[in-house]
Amino acid sequence: MSSSGFGFASGNLAKLLALPKYLLSIVFSWFVPRNRALWVFGSGAGVAEGALPLARELRAEDPEARIVWLVSGETEAAAAAAEGFEAIERTGWRGFWTTLRAGTVVVTHGLGDANRFGVVGARVIQLWHGAPLKRLHLDSAVTTQVQGPAPVRALLKRMYLAGSREVDLFVAGSPTSADRLRSAFRVAPGKVRVLGDPRDDLLAQHAADPEAAARVRAELVDLLGEAGATIPEGAPIALYAPTWRDGEPDPAIPDAAEAQEIRAALEAAGAHLVIRSHPLGAGAYDSLAGPNTHFLGADIVRDITPLLAGFDAVITDYSSIAVDFSLLGRPIVWFAPDLGHYSATRGLYEPLAVTAGGRIDTDWASAMEQLAAVLRPGAPRRAAIADARTLAGRFHAHPEGGAARRVLAEIRRLSLPASELVPDNAVFFESFYGRQISCNPLALDREIAARFPEAPRFWSVTSELQEVPEGAIAVLEGGRDWFAARSRARLLIVNDWLRRGFRRRKGQVVLQTWHGTMLKHLALGRPNVGLRTRLAIRRESRRWSLMLSQNPHSTAQFRESYAFSGEILELGYPRDDRLAQSLAGGTRNPVQVLAARQALGVPLGARVLAYAPTWRDGGITLVDELDVARLSEELGEDWCIVVRGHTRTHAFGSYRGGAGRVIDASRHPDVNDVILAADLLVTDYSSVMFDASVARVPLAFFVPDLPAYRDRERGFTFDFERAAPGPLLTERSQVVGSARELAEHGEAAAWLVEHRDAAESWRATFNPHDDGRAAERVVDALVARGDLGWATSAEAAPAEPIRD
Repeated sequence: MSSSGFGFASGNLAKLLALPKYLLSIVFSWFVPRNRALWVFGSGAGVAEGALPLARELRAEDPEARIVWLVSGETEAAAAAAEGFEAIERTGWRGFWTTLRAGTVVVTHGLGDANRFGVVGARVIQLWHGAPLKRLHLDSAVTTQVQGPAPVRALLKRMYLAGSREVDLFVAGSPTSADRLRSAFRVAPGKVRVLGDPRDDLLAQHAADPEAAARVRAELVDLLGEAGATIPEGAPIALYAPTWRDGEPDPAIPDAAEAQEIRAALEAAGAHLVIRSHPLGAGAYDSLAGPNTHFLGADIVRDITPLLAGFDAVITDYSSIAVDFSLLGRPIVWFAPDLGHYSATRGLYEPLAVTAGGRIDTDWASAMEQLAAVLRPGAPRRAAIADARTLAGRFHAHPEGGAARRVLAEIRRLSLPASELVPDNAVFFESFYGRQISCNPLALDREIAARFPEAPRFWSVTSELQEVPEGAIAVLEGGRDWFAARSRARLLIVNDWLRRGFRRRKGQVVLQTWHGTMLKHLALGRPNVGLRTRLAIRRESRRWSLMLSQNPHSTAQFRESYAFSGEILELGYPRDDRLAQSLAGGTRNPVQVLAARQALGVPLGARVLAYAPTWRDGGITLVDELDVARLSEELGEDWCIVVRGHTRTHAFGSYRGGAGRVIDASRHPDVNDVILAADLLVTDYSSVMFDASVARVPLAFFVPDLPAYRDRERGFTFDFERAAPGPLLTERSQVVGSARELAEHGEAAAWLVEHRDAAESWRATFNPHDDGRAAERVVDALVARGDLGWATSAEAAPAEPIRD
């Protein structure tokens, strides 16, 4: 077996040894101005990949732009010259100087595609070379392999992070790919945009034009013919393209017996197999040589993507070629002989069976059997085509092509001033750092949109999949538009910290609505708060112009916990307006309850126990003290468990179990659906208890760690044990008993009757303003203050209350 001459360990050592050059180049960049008309392109695949169609698009749109392709060797220089680009050796002095002077640098593999020492300060565009199936960059332990003590590895990781920060725009083909790139490179959501993969633009044309695909087929046959291959007209051609194995030997290289079986299978099927090892990890497949097997390595064709339409099927393991090929809707055979080892070392973003749609072959005999089956008409072929189309649907948000045009337009937007991106008097909304479109900001957005439909409204989001309210504009957190919206908006309505260096400009108003009445201490009220944290808290609260409070208790706590001396609007919580409006005669409207359950996917007729635990300081797992899977089993089929995890635990997984009777509603857009759907709501210390009391939902508290949480972790702002509007439970069996008693006796359940007075006192203390009109009052106050630039008191008559 052969293996690549490159491995992460050796490459990382070279990075560390080059650290003095990196530092010196930073100093150079301070004194050398950049030329916005100079564009530098480079790719680990040569004059190819997504960089090539983007350079062609740039030349078509701006003939005056100076396009330089940084090359490695005469072959690449000739290819660049054939395209009409200026070619410069990337590793020499001219490569460094050109990169240092360039306004824009475009790469497809890494900063080393250009001259890595000259990229500091440039506008860097990363067109990643394929959809991420295997774990990339910092998501895989193999990436930062290096021999040496822990400090060396820590330094290397910092260098990787510094490299990521140099990139202004990562381009992704789909939201799925975008999320993986954000994770791999540890960048803000707004640094990654779903614009389509320029390297697939030509392939999209081939998929839509059978005549163009036929021309590619003829080109492929001619190319193979030049190498001595004879392919009869109409004979199926399959491509075998294994991925690189991080310097390890290729486990799929067949022995002599397997090679003979492969040749025999191809001859029996009348098919031809084109073998293309990864450019970084060429394997010794010479034993496969025969009349039906052909070799098409990177030495012959640097970029295989433009030729994919010439193949009838693809065999691969973890290569992103499969994702490209799926655009054609043709069969893919997944052949991964080292699946277990590869998953445990390099790692995959999802089980390969999910990507493949089911079947994965682990030996050549079964792979060739599957290939023969998908090349002829029949059920296996139809299934393989359906799987390919499903794969394309997941990873190609723009199957129509045109990615190069969109990417170029986005690059130009990076240079636009904020005033051209965001109009005057805009409103910026953010809820839970952009993870949700919810809470008080959402309720206020609805009120503002109803009364002032002309108001420019921007919503902070962390994913393209989030749906913002009608008429609003989504801006990805940490991106150019996001920063512009924050800096230009007249009014910012948020429910958590602003972060990322925000500074409130003159005339700008920040309404901090917060996200719940506090049972537990927060900010300065927390135990053992260090000096650095205290300074950060005070710096944050100075960013706020005014705060929103649900009740007198919250008002006092905000003053103390955030040292906030500004105006506090104690007007109730807009997010609870819907809950208050759902009541009729003291009970919840059954129509709204049914609608909430349908929105959550609760089975018809099931009783609902909602579980909403809060997060734990320093926690790195889901909070599931109740063990919802076991709870579901013990409650039985009559009950459905709806779990609402805290936003700060979303990254730790999801709640499962109960044979489908556990519904994870952690990312559901509206927590009010969870509250309205519940027959019984169980929490620990979450502020959802103050919202559920508005809707008069029976509350129980599962608090097995009460002493530790009260005395050591957070502590309480009042005597929770005395005031709780429901029982404090420490055993799951007690929760089961309370639920069953409620199901049998309803409002006459003994524990509910026992806590009835406490619940009434609770509502009087914590929900005095939650009457269904809080949003209206808050917007009235903003108008009166002059905080809505396009509204005056005379024209801002309250709209009719919004009723769901």
